[in-house]
Amino acid sequence: MAWAPPDLKFKARRIVADGLALTQAKTALASVGRFELVDAEADMTKHTLSIAGFTATNPKVLVERDDGKRWMFERWMNAPAGSENGSRAAAASPGLAAKPWQLFLGTVAIDNGAVSYSDKAGPTPVEFEISALKLSAQKIAPGTAAASPIQLSGSIGAGRAEPGRFDYKGSLALKPLSTQGRLEMASIPAHALKAYYADALNIDIRRAFLNYSGSVNYAAAPAGMSLKLAGDTALDDFRANSGTLTQSPGLNRSNQILRWKTLSLRGLQVDMVPNTPLAVDVRETTLTDFFARVIVDATGRVNLQDLSKKPGAPPPASVAPPATAQPAAAAAKAPASELAGAAPVINFGPMNLVNGRIDFTDLFVKPNYSAELSELNGKLSAFSSSPQGSKPALAELELRGKAQQTAPLEITGKLNPLAKPLELDITAKVRELDLPPLSPYSVRYAGHGIERGKLSMDVTYKIAPNGQLTATNKLVLNQLKFGDPVEGAPNSLPVRLAVALLADRNGVIDIDFPVSGSLNDPQFSIGPLIFKAIVNLIVKAAAAPFALLTGGLGGGSGESSAIAFAPGSAALSPEAKESLDKVAKALMDRPGLQMTVVGTASLERERDAYQRQRLRARTQSEKRRAAVLGNENPADVAPVTDAEYPALLEAVYKRTEITKPRNMIGLAKDLPTSEMEDLLLAGISVDEESMRQLAVERGAAVRDYLLAQKLPSERLFMGAVRTRATGADWKPSAELNLATR
Repeated sequence: MAWAPPDLKFKARRIVADGLALTQAKTALASVGRFELVDAEADMTKHTLSIAGFTATNPKVLVERDDGKRWMFERWMNAPAGSENGSRAAAASPGLAAKPWQLFLGTVAIDNGAVSYSDKAGPTPVEFEISALKLSAQKIAPGTAAASPIQLSGSIGAGRAEPGRFDYKGSLALKPLSTQGRLEMASIPAHALKAYYADALNIDIRRAFLNYSGSVNYAAAPAGMSLKLAGDTALDDFRANSGTLTQSPGLNRSNQILRWKTLSLRGLQVDMVPNTPLAVDVRETTLTDFFARVIVDATGRVNLQDLSKKPGAPPPASVAPPATAQPAAAAAKAPASELAGAAPVINFGPMNLVNGRIDFTDLFVKPNYSAELSELNGKLSAFSSSPQGSKPALAELELRGKAQQTAPLEITGKLNPLAKPLELDITAKVRELDLPPLSPYSVRYAGHGIERGKLSMDVTYKIAPNGQLTATNKLVLNQLKFGDPVEGAPNSLPVRLAVALLADRNGVIDIDFPVSGSLNDPQFSIGPLIFKAIVNLIVKAAAAPFALLTGGLGGGSGESSAIAFAPGSAALSPEAKESLDKVAKALMDRPGLQMTVVGTASLERERDAYQRQRLRARTQSEKRRAAVLGNENPADVAPVTDAEYPALLEAVYKRTEITKPRNMIGLAKDLPTSEMEDLLLAGISVDEESMRQLAVERGAAVRDYLLAQKLPSERLFMGAVRTRATGADWKPSAELNLATR
């Protein structure tokens, strides 16, 4: 007959201990001011332990892991599992080890507890203190799914800041682990735990205080973790430094990259269920007193592109979470892997932005450029990651502030921060922005710094899903003045001439131009795009100034244009006068410009035409002579018509002393018009001096016409004439050359 051990039970009505302490090497590992058990009963046969009441007053515990990654309890044990003493104890009582113990606690009360947590396993230690800890629980049965009422509260402090508070009231089941209740958290120092989540970030979070008020519903299951949150949350006093982001050499500034006073999410709902995409809803968001430092590095890349690490990027030396957090992390890993391909469903209600500031630095241009956007206030309407139709709906944006502390800034339009790829359609307005701070851009692209001037701008930016930016721009530059050329600049453009061409009589340049580019280009930056467009305008002004002034006059090259003349003639045609009317008006509106007129002629190209023009001029003189003989005003005589020409030519022929063909009795013969022309033309001498005089006449004709249009004579000059044809396409003209006064 097998032997059966007798029933063995222990009962205690009340067990009290004061001043208990566990120490190691004079270090207090755990202590309790007062420890009390009420109605405790242990059944050694059934392996049950029942305690009606458990109370601990002023308990203190040190939870610590050293730089060798050993937790404190691993150092407490003198006989680790597998040692000789441990194996002998297990072999001595095989029956006792076969059946686990069952525990039941009627009530548990912990008052004024304290936990000191220190994890030195990684390069960044994790340290915080839990104080004023209170725990109240009932009907706790660890091996069952029974839900137990629980209340937990206390303070959490790290560093010199005031400790945060937490208070949880709800129920707790231990197998499987689940809880539901209401959680109140205020100013919990989330930055103290940054070593546990830093692997995903390229920034160093220096301060971040978490607040939450709402319900919590958590359950662990074989399929994965379920978590539901519903309430209000906020992240206060957030400060982050550049961390592992490259700090550009020579940038003598604080490496703070982000901060804000409050990021409040009201009406937050988080729903995480196994095999289902994460769902996040926020009724209303408010961001106050925020700051961001935006830096374009020497390669053209923006620093904010690298706040988080890309998948597959090698993480820095990481710190493993404490052993108590590993089961939860393992439970979360399964659903995370299952949902790796499922995008979260995120819905945001209206977002309010209050008192923001952006510090912009562009290291791509030399010398470097910095600007500040301040007093940013605005709102963004509701947006969602879920598409409406074929693409995500765009939210309404309204943002106002100041650029460089003085220029009013307004941004309105539509965008969706959750849309991938990015898509937006916004309009921005800036008024009276001082331009000298933009000198680094003008030096890089034009070779001159800016001494003075103001900018007002109305732009519309559209970004398509393929990353292509198109923009319409209305730019007003007031009293723009460039400085002297900068030695060693990449380019040197005739900016002063361009300003004189573009500015009106009040010193205002009003232009419209498009800007385009791709967000996929790592060198994309709005400032350079604007200056490239202005540079293109300057180049155009230098290459074809009259095309900019009047729509083009034809002929000429470089900084000149030309007024065409008929070969051999110095008379202005109606078309030439129309062109000069445009020139006169443009110059009157631009007092900073002066003009030089250069007459041209060519003996080689204009010999015959010059002779015919001189002959035609003789017929005109003959017509005026006849008008005088007829008591008419010669000034009113109209130009010779083709019908009048033969008779007038005959009169000129008869009055000209040249050798003429004669008849048998010695009288001059009557000749056809063409023969008279040939004889008269042969008598008209043409040489280089004739061409010089023709070129002078052409220049004078243009000058006199412009003076008649009230153009001030001090802005109009006659240049040295040119009497050599250049190029196969040379045409008789008077060249107009512009310069600044």
